[in-house]
Amino acid sequence: MSRLVVVSNRLPGGRPKSGIGERGAPVGGLATAVLGALRSRPGSVWVGWSGRSADRERPGWASRGVLDGVELCGLALTDDEIDAYYHGYCNQTLWPLLHCFQGKARIRLAHEEVYRRIQGRFADALCGILRPDDLVWVHDYHLFLVGRELRQRGWRGSIGFFLHTPFPPLEMWQILPQPEDALEALLHYDVIGFHVPGFLENYVHCARRLLQASWDDVWLQARGRRQRVATYPVGIEPDDFRRTAGDSGGSKRSGTLIRALRDRALILGVDRLDYTKGIPERIQAFERLVRRHDEWRKRVVFVQIASPSREEVPEYGEQRRRIESLLGRINGELGEHDWVPIRYLYRAYERGFLARLYRQADVGLVTPLRDGMNLVAKEFVAAQDPDDPGVLVLSRSAGAAQQLEEALLVNPFITADVASGMHRALVMPLAERRERHAALLSRVRRETASEWARRFIQDLGSARAREAVGKVLGLEGRRRGSGDRRV
Repeated sequence: MSRLVVVSNRLPGGRPKSGIGERGAPVGGLATAVLGALRSRPGSVWVGWSGRSADRERPGWASRGVLDGVELCGLALTDDEIDAYYHGYCNQTLWPLLHCFQGKARIRLAHEEVYRRIQGRFADALCGILRPDDLVWVHDYHLFLVGRELRQRGWRGSIGFFLHTPFPPLEMWQILPQPEDALEALLHYDVIGFHVPGFLENYVHCARRLLQASWDDVWLQARGRRQRVATYPVGIEPDDFRRTAGDSGGSKRSGTLIRALRDRALILGVDRLDYTKGIPERIQAFERLVRRHDEWRKRVVFVQIASPSREEVPEYGEQRRRIESLLGRINGELGEHDWVPIRYLYRAYERGFLARLYRQADVGLVTPLRDGMNLVAKEFVAAQDPDDPGVLVLSRSAGAAQQLEEALLVNPFITADVASGMHRALVMPLAERRERHAALLSRVRRETASEWARRFIQDLGSARAREAVGKVLGLEGRRRGSGDRRV
């Protein structure tokens, strides 16, 4: 069986104390699914940035470790490279453009140059460990160009790429410094995957317009390359999450918070602090709910958990200040001595704490302005009690909305629409809540993280095999043809 070599910007889990050794467990079901796929193929490897900075650029590995039997190989970057590649081009150029936030994009050609150099660094390191029959699976926008860099270094084996964010429309993609070149680099992957059909269609449209590609609903062809393009909706492992949510013990912190609600209805939001998540907009929607529906005063609490994210990027500091300003005003104007309308928790929490909060929530408020998939929506569904489930209020701009159709879908840019969705969720009859939840849970159970990984790896293996067969048949045809001419 072929080895699997996963390549991502960061390695999973905590950093070992020494450069070699066992690492901590990964956070999140997605990393667990990828590790499961790696473990199923003996000798497989996960490659990524170690999270460490180096005084100067150096070749080779900065760290080697083991996690659940999988070898982890980490690269070190210098402080200047981290600033230009990660904080700069990845987070200030690619991230906003992929999410269609054109006004937040900052394009510096010096940052793009470093981004391209890092792609070559990853490729150089990979070439030192790759075997001819390996399957290479590259993840996300941090490493768009690694496939071409590997090809230019002579690698002819299988390479696949999965994008965890949206793929933008042509008008956004063309804002990049070299849009045609970046798109051409993606052609060097044998398989490229997206969450939902809309992102796939944007990619195909860009390839048709910029590269004159042809498309037959399965295979994309341009500039002498043939690529399988498909959707692979990423999921969670719902049964594990349900067991955690139903644990009667729970954590002391979640129990304290739940008791503090005093039998009030709970509306819950859980996000990274990021301008794409629509946190200020949903806070304003909650304010509208309370002001327009006086019956909810002192009867509902909105808890917003926002885990710190990319604090070195200026836009994220601005977002935090905006949120905290809104919270101060709204709690000051609406709150009472025995009722704080909004509880804001700026920190990350462990999975068990979140699972128990999900289960207690009457409403899961998942309203990003733009999102690739959004696994919080699926975690909320998985954690609910089927006999008395909460209601998912979901942004139609999240990739998950194309799967979780039984949620209450709202427009996150319209405050009144989100407020109306919350009100409808709070008054929804039990029979309707059960019916909607059963349909949602069935889909979440069917499209798990493990199934996502299995399908992608299967297609990557078969796509390369088909390509090899095609080359053999073409060679045989040319031989037969030349023989006929000699006769």
